[in-house]
Amino acid sequence: MDNCVVGERIRDLRLERGMTREDLAEAAELSTSFLYEIETGKKGFSAYTLGNLARALGVQTDYILLGRVRKKEEKKLPQVEGKATLDSLLNIQQLLLDACHQIQTLIDG
Repeated sequence: MDNCVVGERIRDLRLERGMTREDLAEAAELSTSFLYEIETGKKGFSAYTLGNLARALGVQTDYILLGRVRKKEEKKLPQVEGKATLDSLLNIQQLLLDACHQIQTLIDG
């Protein structure tokens, strides 16, 4: 995964939605300076941050990372010779991120 490409994709999505860097940083629970470093490819980010950015931008995590959207039929958890594929791992990751976010929302009240 190329941080510069991913950062550009995030910046482009933000601009398409008419968001300032401050708007997205607040929506994704990030500092503006950290978002700048992500958008310029200077820093990577955690799975938790990926989930927050995807939610704030209204896209799937796949699009941020890979530049494509999963088709509905790809949402099944595919197996190849008993091993999970990248798509299945990304799907599981998204489910876990959504669950963590819901738990955090309950904790925050």
